[in-house]
Amino acid sequence: MDAKADAASLAAAPAKSKPYKITIGQGLYLLVNPNGSKLWRFKYRFAGQEKGLAMGSFPAISLEQAIQARDETRAMVKDGTDPGALRKAERAERQAQRARAKAFRLVMTLDNALTIETPNQILRLTPEQTAAVRAFLLAADPESNGYAPD
Repeated sequence: MDAKADAASLAAAPAKSKPYKITIGQGLYLLVNPNGSKLWRFKYRFAGQEKGLAMGSFPAISLEQAIQARDETRAMVKDGTDPGALRKAERAERQAQRARAKAFRLVMTLDNALTIETPNQILRLTPEQTAAVRAFLLAADPESNGYAPD
C-alpha cells in the first residue's frame, strides 16, 4: 500500500483536468475523475487477458472495505474463477428474475374464484365470473376438455 494512501488523503484528493489513479497496491486503485467522483477499481489478469472490475465509489466503500473486496477477488482469480464473468452471470440472473416477476399469475382459490395478477393490476373474479370465463374458453376450444396443454 502507498505510504500516503489512507482514508484522509483519499478524501482530500483533488479533482484535476484529467482522470488519474491513486494506487493502493495489488491491482487496487482509486480513480479520481475531473467531476470529483472517486471510484474503486481492481485490475487483474485472467486467462492471459488484463481485465478490470468496478468495486464501488469512495467514500461509500471505505479503504478497508475495498482492500477486503480486492483480497476476496484475488482469491477468486487464484481459484480459477473470473470475477467479471461471475458478476455478468449474476446480473443476467437478476434480469431474468425481474422478467419473471413482471409476468402475470393466475391464482384459483378453493371456492373457484380466479385472481389474475399483472405487474400493474390485480383482477379478482367471483366464482360466477370464473365459471363464465371457463365456459367462454371451452366454447372457443372445445377439444381442450377444460385442461391446459402441457
